[in-house]
Amino acid sequence: MSTATYPDLRGKVVLVTGSSKALGAETARRFAAAGARVTVNGRDERAVENVAASIRAEGGECIGVRADVTSMAELSILQRTIHERFGEVEVLAAFAGGLGNPVPVLELTEDQWHSTVDADLTSKFLTVKTFAPQMKERHGGNIILMSSASGRLVSQASAAYGAAEAGTLMLMRHLAQELGPFGIRANAIAPSIVRNERIDKFMPPEIQAKVAELMPLRRIGAPADVAQAALFLASEASSWITGQVLDVNGGKLMI
Repeated sequence: MSTATYPDLRGKVVLVTGSSKALGAETARRFAAAGARVTVNGRDERAVENVAASIRAEGGECIGVRADVTSMAELSILQRTIHERFGEVEVLAAFAGGLGNPVPVLELTEDQWHSTVDADLTSKFLTVKTFAPQMKERHGGNIILMSSASGRLVSQASAAYGAAEAGTLMLMRHLAQELGPFGIRANAIAPSIVRNERIDKFMPPEIQAKVAELMPLRRIGAPADVAQAALFLASEASSWITGQVLDVNGGKLMI
């Protein structure tokens, strides 16, 4: 897959949360390839360092920092670590999340609801609370929140996941409205099904092929599809775009 080039990303300090695997890892790699100074983040220290090491092996400037982004205390440590190495974050890609397994509403437990909303919505709020104040002081910055097609329409994912992803989109709009006067843009990416380790492990190729047939473009998404959307939103190529949802879904949802 070819990649557009964005020279203005060179030297930018970029944090991609949830980047120890799949589309977050690919996004971190693409930012590094564009010349950005990238921080890889996740809760699995070994996975985080493996991604960071692979980026450095390709000549990218990168550090890996383990942190649970549902914890303000750990986010504060993450912020200090990045500041000491690279300076203040200029591009925040809050991609951490998950837990979209299908569970009927009335079978959702209280713990499942709270853990899903915390992982997919509260984590993004806390991440923005940690890094956006410095952007506001500098009158510049870029925030990209990872959502999902499940936040745009009812899907097989649980109601907790759908509600959290829809909440992510409203959080993004509030950020765009409130922070725009300070030169900060906020947008979201809402993918549909994207190939990752879990899909490759649990979804046989023949099922993947059937799912692909449901898409107008007749293929499942690749991590690079999402990564390239993130680079576009982070670059000056999208300098007059804020408060928007970029649906990266092969045409599954058209609004």
